[in-house]
Amino acid sequence: MAKGNFFVTVNDAKEIINRNVKGRAAVLLKTEQASGFVLAQTIKSPIHSPLFDHSAMDGFAFRYSDYSNGSKIFIEGESAAGSNYTHKLKRNQAVRIFTGAAIPNGADTVVMQEKVVRDENKLVIMDPSLIKGANIRLKGSQISKGKSAIGKGTVLNPGSVGFVASLGIPTIKVFPKPRVAIVVTGNELISPGKTIKLGQIFESNSHTLLAALYEDRIHDVKVIRVKDDFEATKRVFEKTLKEFDFILFTGGISVGDYDFVSQVMEDSKVKTLFYKVKQKPGKPLYFGSKNSVMIFGIPGNPASVLTCYYEFVKPALQKFYGHPSPGTTIMHLELTESIFKKTGLTHFLKGVTDFKTVTPLPGQESYILKSFISANCLIVLNESETEKHAGDKVEVHLL
Repeated sequence: MAKGNFFVTVNDAKEIINRNVKGRAAVLLKTEQASGFVLAQTIKSPIHSPLFDHSAMDGFAFRYSDYSNGSKIFIEGESAAGSNYTHKLKRNQAVRIFTGAAIPNGADTVVMQEKVVRDENKLVIMDPSLIKGANIRLKGSQISKGKSAIGKGTVLNPGSVGFVASLGIPTIKVFPKPRVAIVVTGNELISPGKTIKLGQIFESNSHTLLAALYEDRIHDVKVIRVKDDFEATKRVFEKTLKEFDFILFTGGISVGDYDFVSQVMEDSKVKTLFYKVKQKPGKPLYFGSKNSVMIFGIPGNPASVLTCYYEFVKPALQKFYGHPSPGTTIMHLELTESIFKKTGLTHFLKGVTDFKTVTPLPGQESYILKSFISANCLIVLNESETEKHAGDKVEVHLL
């Protein structure tokens, strides 16, 4: 692999990713399972909602004209939710009604039960602010039959799921979430909970990536650990290539004697789309594709892993499942303290913002994950920038 020919800028890397990532065909999910997915169809309402005029509260339904002209009103029946009061209401008649119950034919107003006095079967209304039509939810007032309920490309949430269910729709067509393999490389790595020896490191990258993927509601994920061995790495790669949409290698992507990921990519004839990005941290970032599978090789330093995930991997995953605006939310905010750097690389600095100003955090080195505990953004300084002073505006990517 002619690595020197694939050294790209941050902006070029993002454009290459966006251009190459394609999703799978839409799938049908049960409505209650669809939160977090992107809608692959425009849903039109098959019914009026509400389906009929109904009461917004417990009270009494009657003709407003009977109240306004001072007539005596008599209670003649009851309408409960789920029942159907079939009698037409005559003049000077009221019906005891409950929340959600259909408004009887002939009634046009509901008075809440706290605003009345019952004198045997006579209704005495004590609500001087009452107006005609009060406390009635009208047929189709939320949405009319045949109207667009939710548009294609909407990211579904619990509210939209509930709304679709309220229209009687049991399934929703959505863009599927990606299947993701996390391949962790490194002889020195051991799982948390095991006894550690000198020279070993507790492996955290898979835990970091799993947490980030779960936060994005991507759950079809498998973690695979492999030693620093060419044949073992190749076997794992060939197997995951058949089962997943994305393969995320962590570690093994650099040029050391025990870094075999790039060798496997070359031997397996993966199409290299870029290798190395003009950035800090995460310079030796790899991106390629084979058989419509997207492959990322992420450097193994923990802070590099999370930075590369937010800036490159997450937008790629979002593009795959049809997110209408893949990528980070960008703001331009005032720095609270000065920053200095050399030219040549875009820097991503962990920061904390109150959404008015932004402060860089201590511990910016690529091996330090601790500062991500309080970070809620990344401060971006582009390649040509060498200094930003307190009070200057900087680009900020919200996490």
